[in-house]
Amino acid sequence: MGFKRVDCVKEMDKMIKEDSQIAKYVDEFNKEYEVMQSIVKVRKELGLTQKDVSKRSGLTQQMVSRMEKVDNSPTLTNFIKYITAIGLDLLQLYIL
Repeated sequence: MGFKRVDCVKEMDKMIKEDSQIAKYVDEFNKEYEVMQSIVKVRKELGLTQKDVSKRSGLTQQMVSRMEKVDNSPTLTNFIKYITAIGLDLLQLYIL
């Protein structure tokens, strides 16, 4: 049996077009990713390390690291601790 070359991007685009639930999920995921990447960018521009955020927020460094990864959604309480530790508030996130 031979192998068939698959274009993963095309297949994903096809699935998104065919299933509105998948499209909704992908859109939500992309929004979460963009928000967290913007916040990580701010943290780095401020010269703060994950360890600095950990000390300021009361979260462990491992929790901070997990929050910054794509595959983890923090609780609202921990998210607020994180953004407060880098000097942001929820209203400022709107303009990021």
